[in-house]
Amino acid sequence: MCGIIGYVGDRKVTEVLIKGLKRLEYRGYDSSGIAVFTNDRIEVTKAAGKIAEMETRVAGFDMAGTHGGIGHTRWATHGAPNTTNAHPHRVGDIVLVHNGIIENFREIQEEVFRRGFKPQSETDSEMFAFLVHFEMERGTEFVEAVRKSFLKVQGASSIVVMHEKFPGLIVGVRNGSPLVVGCDGELGGVAMASDVQPLLDYTDRVAFLENGDMAICTAKGIEFLDAASGRRIERPFAKIEWSADRLDKNGYPHYMLKEIHEQSRTIIDTLAAAIGPSSGSLPFEMVNEDGIRAIIDADRVSMVACGTSWHASLLGKYWFERFAGISTDSELASEFRYRSPVLSKRHLVMGVSQSGETADTLAVLQQMKERGVETMAVTNVKGSSIARVVDYPYFMCCGPEIGVASTKAFTGQMLMLYIMANRLQRGAAMSDPTGALMDALVKRHRQTYELPHHLSRVLDDGGATMCALEKAVQDVQHSKGFFFMGRGYSWPLALEGALKLKEIAYVHAEGYAAGELKHGPIAMLEPAITVVVVAPRDQWYEKTISNLQEVKARGARIVALGHAGDEKLAAMADHFVPLPLAEEQLDESLLPFLIAPVLQLFAYRIAVLKGTDVDQPRNLAKSVTVE
Repeated sequence: MCGIIGYVGDRKVTEVLIKGLKRLEYRGYDSSGIAVFTNDRIEVTKAAGKIAEMETRVAGFDMAGTHGGIGHTRWATHGAPNTTNAHPHRVGDIVLVHNGIIENFREIQEEVFRRGFKPQSETDSEMFAFLVHFEMERGTEFVEAVRKSFLKVQGASSIVVMHEKFPGLIVGVRNGSPLVVGCDGELGGVAMASDVQPLLDYTDRVAFLENGDMAICTAKGIEFLDAASGRRIERPFAKIEWSADRLDKNGYPHYMLKEIHEQSRTIIDTLAAAIGPSSGSLPFEMVNEDGIRAIIDADRVSMVACGTSWHASLLGKYWFERFAGISTDSELASEFRYRSPVLSKRHLVMGVSQSGETADTLAVLQQMKERGVETMAVTNVKGSSIARVVDYPYFMCCGPEIGVASTKAFTGQMLMLYIMANRLQRGAAMSDPTGALMDALVKRHRQTYELPHHLSRVLDDGGATMCALEKAVQDVQHSKGFFFMGRGYSWPLALEGALKLKEIAYVHAEGYAAGELKHGPIAMLEPAITVVVVAPRDQWYEKTISNLQEVKARGARIVALGHAGDEKLAAMADHFVPLPLAEEQLDESLLPFLIAPVLQLFAYRIAVLKGTDVDQPRNLAKSVTVE
């Protein structure tokens, strides 16, 4: 969590820092601040709340003689979200920003008190500045003091430091929490950040720091050091294929709405990257066939993930078992890492993560590497920590996702797992040996993809689906609580629909396998509760309808999502939201790609009506890089 930006060069430093922080605000927005070299001193400006609050404070500042600076947007871990705890932190001439957690900060704090100092904040971050200060009191040079201090801290952290006596120099060091650097291709200088997005305005070539790397940045360039030894090292620069214009809202009122509507593009781009041109020809030219062979050779696959990514992995489990006949588990990474899982030599562990930095998922994959277990990942970010630690990385083609509540990345994860499952078809459980499902996905409309064609119809603002959805939202927006239910492929979608509503609308919502309602949750049903049932005409349809009868008997309000023309389902529901296709048009295994965006829009519309901050919901951050 938290976002770091640093810059040295000839651009207007405050503009670079503010713009960079806005690109990073999805990582945290409890408070923010910048520190700028100007007129032979460092000026620090901080504010609680959104970046706009801090931006107002620096407006009109005289920044003559500016050499560079650092900035930070915070997601609170240690200490309340206020101006005092906002970064940057200063101790004497040393000013820093920090992302992550310093696990041994209490011990450092005791030393600070013993030496007669009083910290100004409640944060663990400030302790690092004291370590550097103490080192320099011993006569250690600034960069070396940063290096030695970093070796004393425990936990996953990235820290960027500057010193009032060394204008135009910023030092970044990484252990666990990401840091990326790039050279300004137009005016010279260097930018550093906790994500590539702030750098895209200045360069499309970046270097990702490895754990234990230091980056010494001046307007002339970047020097990389190994923090453990202090020796110079080399780090490769990678080309980033995202463009800066994809970071804008493009006329949409919220990033989330824009990203929901970008899901057709996500499907097209991911298909094009994974299986080649839309000719329908098979077999598919998957990236990294070695990974496919590794799964084929495995006797069991464990998918590990958190939040929305876990819901995608639940669907992946269904597809891997149905199409490939491979025994597959879907595990919460935060639980898996602290269990004692029994793993065979032919076990394969796959991490699913939008950012590629999810702390619990990354920790599991690192543990597996230490145990000699083969690892794989599905992620959206090349160069991310997870992509680099695993044996076989697979990349979605979602482009940047700014809204904190994941939408198009969920679709990208589902699609990547679906393609892999179909590529793996083998054994007695193989239900589609000719690849007809994938063929239908790409072939029906020549030179186009079938699935995004259907999705565009679903998301048509004037279409039957969206009109029915809007009527339902207007009617149920003030419900006491929501239950989402479904079976089979629809169960993970029910979990995801409930999560989205909780995340952005702040209302009570639960997702359940429909058959589990009568095992306790049915006691909650009453007219003030809305039940959203996902009931397409699939192999679980009749069982779902039977469960829905139990809901209707308790008087709860029902919003039902199913195939167009389903009169039985429509008759049972207070609001029926139709999918604009016949049963035979699309295999049931592909329906999640049409249903998920509808549930996302359901949550989005309720959140908008309630007036919540859709893109930056309270207490949340986009990339969960701490436990």
